[in-house]
Amino acid sequence: MDADLLKIVNHVSRQKIGMCWHCSACSGGCPFVNHMDILPNHVIRLVQLGQRKEVLGCRTIWLCVGCHTCSCECPNLVDIAAVMDVLRQLAIHDGIQVSEKDIYRFHKHIYRSIRQHGRLHKLEALMRFKLSPGHLFTDLPVGLKMFSKGKLELMPTNVEDKGDLDRIFSYYDKRRRSFESYE
Repeated sequence: MDADLLKIVNHVSRQKIGMCWHCSACSGGCPFVNHMDILPNHVIRLVQLGQRKEVLGCRTIWLCVGCHTCSCECPNLVDIAAVMDVLRQLAIHDGIQVSEKDIYRFHKHIYRSIRQHGRLHKLEALMRFKLSPGHLFTDLPVGLKMFSKGKLELMPTNVEDKGDLDRIFSYYDKRRRSFESYE
């Protein structure tokens, strides 16, 4: 049992996980729950119990897409999607073997695109993701359909003030490093 896990997750996510009643509304609303090994409300319970190894090693934290449906369903306004994000960051920090490697790689390409342009350039992120494992043409029909409907722009649009972007990323990099200074 890790007595500090709850404090760390509360601090970095800025949530009060103790407010969770375990009513299962988050799990009932999650569109991906059928693919998860642990229900979202059980993830919260594992954090409350300090079960660091179990919660950081589960697939659920990687399958969460951050749609915030769970957070909207919570009667106590616990932002479960924010908690899942912190748990992913903590798993990486702790060197836990990522159970969903493709999802982790996808996150890295999305982050890189947003970091570079200030917003997501979908085509670039998807191409980088598809190039790295050598599966460039596996989703070609879907990609062409998205392109024909104007969902994929050829050129990225960049934010005007890169200074603001740098400040935002610096702030969150500092928060991520606050795993050691959560008090």
